[in-house]
Amino acid sequence: MPPDGVIRTEGDALAQRVARALDVLEPAFLGIVADEAASFEHALHVVVMNPHAPAATTAFEQAILVERSFGQPARWQADYAHYARAKARLAWREGLTTAALIEEAPARLREGDLVVPGAVCRYGLVVGASGAQPWYDAACAAMTVELVRAHLLHAVNDARSRDGIWRPEAA
Repeated sequence: MPPDGVIRTEGDALAQRVARALDVLEPAFLGIVADEAASFEHALHVVVMNPHAPAATTAFEQAILVERSFGQPARWQADYAHYARAKARLAWREGLTTAALIEEAPARLREGDLVVPGAVCRYGLVVGASGAQPWYDAACAAMTVELVRAHLLHAVNDARSRDGIWRPEAA
């Protein structure tokens, strides 16, 4: 497992925004996993995929933009990073939230796919999470997507107020 907070694309403005969003969400995630009913091992691992890396032509590992563990990974009995990646891989490959895929499009599943919800695909962003109950994993993934989107919309607004040209590093 890579160290906590690894940014896979150094210097990439989107990766930096995602990392900042995870920084902001950390207290909420830690609050969720502090409850044993939500996460018996007080664990959460989040994987954010690079929206510029098409599933058809990019190896999965190269398409991970940012991933981070919350809690105490050294004490976990299960490899939640593995499960978060499996969820993210499925949502990224299929372009669907894992819950929708599992419940509404199971014909698209392939041998070896993890059939546990916990990855969200929205607004061109894919985030997988694991370590808590699947509904909390999905909620944490959704919170990440929504906050990253908000940061990006703020940057778009700033670009509009400057000259209308997108310069990701400027925001």
